[in-house]
Amino acid sequence: MTTLLAPAAVARYRRDGFYFPIPVLAPGEARERRRRLEAVEASHGGQLGGELRQKPHLLFTWLADLVRHPTILDAVESVLGPNLLVWSTSFFIKEAHDPPSCRGTRTRPTGG
Repeated sequence: MTTLLAPAAVARYRRDGFYFPIPVLAPGEARERRRRLEAVEASHGGQLGGELRQKPHLLFTWLADLVRHPTILDAVESVLGPNLLVWSTSFFIKEAHDPPSCRGTRTRPTGG
């Protein structure tokens, strides 16, 4: 088993329920994924509806590749062990000037 997360990171995940940051994509790779997402949005007339937000890795090969990215899989394997299956993915998209859609969402930076 290849592991990405150190034992202290796994312990932090188990304590807090999350762990970050885990660098996965280079800036250019991230821009390319965003460009592809924006192209899909544009081809569907704007923001994606529910049918395209649920399990999009089954619709778009570039997302299927992302959910199988070795860095992501290694990090998840550090916590859950081998034999992983991606069952579901979804887009949770909040544009820069959208109102908060979840309790606790910040729409502007907080002071010091």
